[in-house]
Amino acid sequence: MRLMFSSGAGYSHIKPMLPLAVAARDAGHDVVFVTGPEAVRYPEEAGLYTVAIGAPPGGSGDNGMWQRARAEMETLSRDERMSHLMAHYMVGMGAAARLDDVLAFVRGWKPDLVVSSLAERAAVMAAAIVDVPYAMHAIGPPKAATTMAEAWRVAGELVRRHGLDRLPPRDDVPYLDIWPAGLRPDGVAWEYPTRWALRPEDALPVTAERPAVLDGLPFARTVYLTLGTTHNTRPGVLETMVSALRDEEVNLVVTIGRDGDRERFGSRPEHVRIEHFVPQQQLLPQVDAVVCHAGAATVLGALGHGVPLVVSPLATDQFDIADQVADAHVGVLAEPTEDDLRLAVRALGADPSLRESAATMAGEIAAMAPPATVLDRLVAYARES
Repeated sequence: MRLMFSSGAGYSHIKPMLPLAVAARDAGHDVVFVTGPEAVRYPEEAGLYTVAIGAPPGGSGDNGMWQRARAEMETLSRDERMSHLMAHYMVGMGAAARLDDVLAFVRGWKPDLVVSSLAERAAVMAAAIVDVPYAMHAIGPPKAATTMAEAWRVAGELVRRHGLDRLPPRDDVPYLDIWPAGLRPDGVAWEYPTRWALRPEDALPVTAERPAVLDGLPFARTVYLTLGTTHNTRPGVLETMVSALRDEEVNLVVTIGRDGDRERFGSRPEHVRIEHFVPQQQLLPQVDAVVCHAGAATVLGALGHGVPLVVSPLATDQFDIADQVADAHVGVLAEPTEDDLRLAVRALGADPSLRESAATMAGEIAAMAPPATVLDRLVAYARES
């Protein structure tokens, strides 16, 4: 079977899809991974045939676009911001710019099934136009139907330009959900109601060496601080977090990204270690808490290891994720101020029930369906379709 995986160029969007794509390749299927030209190395490093579609990043033009988006969303509510971002930037600009090229590729390569990242709607529209079945692959928590309604209106306008009167219904489209049920709120009408649980493989514990960065640390408790791969260069944010915790009686390990500048943090005591990169699957089994921006991958990684969190959201769906972490009693929500972060880390350390809840969530994540099982269901779905 010919399976096409499609994602935007963000590493945090590509990485969750790789285990299923690799499982499909290993099962003997013909697999292609389609992404932006600046990101082809990620699927290629996993041994996947990869095709670049779309223009490379536009430098100052891209910066101006996101500055305009932030300005437009300043007066909107949290829910309105997410809806606006998905409809008018992810679909109305990003997917619209890629649609012709993705459509040409789908027509030429002729996949039997398209698996699209939640944030990559060009492949969904192309599949609909060519009448190829598709599945939606989660990259974080599911989205409410109301949040995505405007995005579907914009997508409908785009496909009509290609002769398709309307997009097909989504009720039976498989949504490959990497988000554990214990984090999802009740009573929400989801954009994709047919949920197939898919275990987030990168969140699972593995046998790994204890990282050297932990050697010689003086305190009993260790906190891992990260802003993931997208937000670690935001001016002042990590600096505030480090300043909040540097005088606490906890070891603090901070990752700042491969291009991060250690010097921006000034001098620091021996129990504060600032690194460009430490593999999370090496570090997470050794820490007592994770302090982060409520990014999906970081939250899943921590909970997959049974580690509770302090979450201080910065953008997009991180605010929803932070609420879900707090509601599930697997972490503490904090404002991005020194006082609030400091108090949150202390509160987490004083409440062992948070770690117990995180351990329960780790068991739920481990019990989700592995990629090979979901792949078999997808192949059957494609054949039936």
